[in-house]
Amino acid sequence: MSWKELLPPYEWDVSAVVDVPFFDNGQATAVRRPVLEIVFGGGSADDWGLSVVSVAVQAGLAPSVDVVEVYLDGSQAAAGAVGDAGSVSLGYEDGSTEMTLSGQVEDVRYSVQGETRITATNGSASLSKLRVNQSYEQQNAGDIVNDLASKAGVDADTVEDGTAFPFYALDDRGSVYRHVATLARKSGYLAHFTPEGKLSFAPFTAGQAVQTFTYGEDILSLHATEAPPVVGAVTTVGEGAAGSQGQEAWSWLVKDPSSVSGSAGSGDPERLVRDASLRSAEAAQGAADGIAGAAGRTGLIGELLVPGAPAVVVGSAVEIADAPQDALNGLFLVRQVRHRFSKRGGFTTSIYFGSAGDSGLGDLL
Repeated sequence: MSWKELLPPYEWDVSAVVDVPFFDNGQATAVRRPVLEIVFGGGSADDWGLSVVSVAVQAGLAPSVDVVEVYLDGSQAAAGAVGDAGSVSLGYEDGSTEMTLSGQVEDVRYSVQGETRITATNGSASLSKLRVNQSYEQQNAGDIVNDLASKAGVDADTVEDGTAFPFYALDDRGSVYRHVATLARKSGYLAHFTPEGKLSFAPFTAGQAVQTFTYGEDILSLHATEAPPVVGAVTTVGEGAAGSQGQEAWSWLVKDPSSVSGSAGSGDPERLVRDASLRSAEAAQGAADGIAGAAGRTGLIGELLVPGAPAVVVGSAVEIADAPQDALNGLFLVRQVRHRFSKRGGFTTSIYFGSAGDSGLGDLL
């Protein structure tokens, strides 16, 4: 279904509709027409296409909850009910669509003015609602994450091992999704949900950018902030003697904490992190490395607004080229992404990014 096919039910000024322009080195503007595919519960994709007024999809790294808001013209046929499963895919008429979120309807808001708002979320909401009191012995972070995902009925995508814990305890003072985010930090990993609604728990590797955005061609807005690091050198100190006296000695007290300590990074400001869950030298060092690595990715943070880019997903890398300031060019980690699609405003994507390097820290401690 094309962008223009969505217009007939509405008596809007067609001249106000924004097509997405692309510029090719100063040559004539090329126009790509956005395409929307959305279905939750009953109704066909065509019914939903005629009913949709606007769609906003937002996704981010754990513990942020991914959400999509769909505004419908109440006079049309499409409808969704709480618990209905479905997905939102965005793209262009001259190519294919990309799934941006798959999940379930969380709530439906009706209005006497005729507008209906449907909010849907994925497994990130299920993990955020769940609270547990649970302990694990001789498990690695990936084992714990898989168990927590199964308790919430969430499917897993890539879940790597991460840090090994002789003993690890969770309590209900925090949500399960926050515990997953903490485990990711201690392992130097990123935790987030894929567009298909599956949990990913793996290290960030810059690799190749999923898309390159070039100043003067396909960048609508770009700004970034560079600041001194919040953390320079970090030292982690754990408890227990599993690192020096065998795995069964995790509960022992030690006089000298050097056997359960780790350090990473350099320079000021220095930070000492005490964490009772780090009961071996390997766990303490892994946590220190994870903190230092995460710190590097917040040395420069920014926001990039571009014509709709459905291929850009959380945890991927994007490249910015030919910006007038050198600091704005390079490879960056996508920390959060927000897609907006409306009949009047067109299709745009906001990308919230951080450095893809290894040295600031933000809220990661």
